Amino acid sequence: MSVTKKLFSSVLVLSLLAGCSTSSASAVASESTGKYTPGTYEGTGTGMGSITASVTVDANQITSIDLDLSGETESIGQKAGNTLVQQILDAQSTDIDGVSGATVTSKGVEDAVQKALDQASGAVASAGAIADGTYTGTAHGSRSEITVQVTVENNEIKNISVTDEADSPYISDAAFNAMPKRIIDAQSVAVDNVTGATLTSTGIRNAVDAALKSSGADVSSFEQAPAKEEKQLDDVTTNVLVVGGGASGLVAALAAKTDDQLSDTDSGLDVMIVESNGYAGGNLALCGGYVASYFGTELNDATGNTWDPNDLVDALEAAHQDFSDIVNDSLMRSIASENADVINGLINRGFYLNAGDAYEGTTTSLTADGSPETYTTSSVVADDEGDRSGDNGYDIYGGAARLAESLSNLVTEAGVDLRLETTAEELITDDNGAVTGVKVHSREGDYTIHADKVILCSGYAGLDQDTVDVFLPAEYSNVINAQNASNQSFAQKTIATMGGDTVSLLQMGYIVPGYNTVLAHYGEEGLLYRSMNALWVNANGERFFDESVPEGGRGLAAGAELLKQPDGRAWIIFDSNHEGVKYYDFLAEQGLAWRADTIEELANKAGLPADALGATIEKYNSDAASGTDTEFNTPAENMVPVETGPFYAVKVGASSPAGIDVSVYCNDQMQILLHKGGEPIGNLYGAGGVVSNAFITMAAIGLGTHVNASLLSGAYAGDCVRRELIGR
Repeated sequence: MSVTKKLFSSVLVLSLLAGCSTSSASAVASESTGKYTPGTYEGTGTGMGSITASVTVDANQITSIDLDLSGETESIGQKAGNTLVQQILDAQSTDIDGVSGATVTSKGVEDAVQKALDQASGAVASAGAIADGTYTGTAHGSRSEITVQVTVENNEIKNISVTDEADSPYISDAAFNAMPKRIIDAQSVAVDNVTGATLTSTGIRNAVDAALKSSGADVSSFEQAPAKEEKQLDDVTTNVLVVGGGASGLVAALAAKTDDQLSDTDSGLDVMIVESNGYAGGNLALCGGYVASYFGTELNDATGNTWDPNDLVDALEAAHQDFSDIVNDSLMRSIASENADVINGLINRGFYLNAGDAYEGTTTSLTADGSPETYTTSSVVADDEGDRSGDNGYDIYGGAARLAESLSNLVTEAGVDLRLETTAEELITDDNGAVTGVKVHSREGDYTIHADKVILCSGYAGLDQDTVDVFLPAEYSNVINAQNASNQSFAQKTIATMGGDTVSLLQMGYIVPGYNTVLAHYGEEGLLYRSMNALWVNANGERFFDESVPEGGRGLAAGAELLKQPDGRAWIIFDSNHEGVKYYDFLAEQGLAWRADTIEELANKAGLPADALGATIEKYNSDAASGTDTEFNTPAENMVPVETGPFYAVKVGASSPAGIDVSVYCNDQMQILLHKGGEPIGNLYGAGGVVSNAFITMAAIGLGTHVNASLLSGAYAGDCVRRELIGR
């Protein structure tokens, strides 16, 4: 995306009848006494991707700015371009406020423009090569400060070592493993981020840039984006292609490669997975480590709780008769019956799960009258030494990451070809409409994968703007996509484009508070909105609900209240005595937090009406002092007065880490249908969120049941494909 703005000024030009050479000399002299040498200069900066700014100046002012923001997030960074350019033109400086919510892009634009202005003014870094040596730089990643050491020899980056970091395990590892090599190969920090590990990748690039700059030399050559060449690669062929490497996709591939028990038997089939992220596991890496089990496993033995698969389906159908027209009874029974073979098979192969992780959960989804019932689930939370701690709530730093990593490893160890950062673009069909392969895009280039069978495991529909516009614009236009790691919407949008039917399961929508599209939903800083008492206001500066933290933390109820507010957003307001202050620096870097010495100043910074916010805080403090909330009956012990400056505001919104549940149809063999009850599309299958309507009630029982449904449905789809191809 290119953004251009110009500042026009009236200039009076006096044409002399004589002495033209003298006039020209005067003009040159005049220009030399200005701030800049007139011309157009180019600078680069680092946002979510590489940013280039072409800045045109006359002797004393910036006249136009052309930005290349093609590497920035389309719905956030690219949209901020016009505003950022106008702010710089108005200020005639890069000392600007930036755009709230696009802080990383704002800083990248400021840096790129400033570098261009430094050239125009002659204030450039010292010329010459970087002296041989090792330099240290630090920048913020997704969860921590990342420190790198960069070794330079003969003005080339020879080595990059990450010496200190505490980012998310597994997910961030994808960036730590890939980014140093990318930078060294390109001799540039302006390389592509690892897909799905954006903040860590950006942190590494910025830390390396800081290290190079510490040399004192001109490092602009290392900040130029390397030339990109679109390549058409040779086609490849496989027996089974799985689109999407989340929980369902990984197990579908494993089942196709092995047998019904996921044993060491090799089916002899060539099996491939394409996954758009730089790591596999999808939402399994963010699920908190919860995995349910119904019968026949060591988890069930540990709790003593068992559900016969047919009894389980009977109970679910009786409890959810409103889904009778959607759920496929025979398919759900087939999937449920996979439980013992799948869970035991995975554990036997080294899946990061054991009986010590099991506990008995309680649910109201298994009874028609809504009375409590129990089932077996498990939570894997482990420290760096591998100690298990059982159910400890959602924690992306522990069990979830280890589950995803172990599942990915055991699948590749079985001989499955896992291709990361490879995105499905289009289905290939023959003259009869049967699928014969998939066109894909990778970092190396575009190519076609020809396959005998294709299994779509691309997850629930995502919350990218295009998906929302296609399926649920009214219901989800204000909902933040909270790092839906495996939701690509490929299957749903493809079937819709082909004229097929989809079904939206809004009943199963999962809307909770969250920060933005990049921050994972369950990071530590999320404790502010999940479990800390504070004053909440909407865009009008007014309170809108009882802010008390319920047992288990704020979740669906708070999400529902947020959806009712303008744009689905709210601001958490607190003072210098509040525990949330410790998260300010990190959240401010993300454009989500503001600090000020007065309430009026805070309101102006956060974009809230100052008079309304001031009145709301005054009333809230008064009620807190009297012990009675006259507006929402919040218990006095849960009210936290806002009294001592500096004051803080943190922006939150209605978000969904689960994505939109939009499903396509399938038959009993998990073959995808264009229309409910119609003929299957040849060679095309589905599993997991792609065909969730077939077994959705299994996924909605309680914690860990959506993971169970993904694992089991993936295994069953893989079984169906393997039997179709080799008869066993």
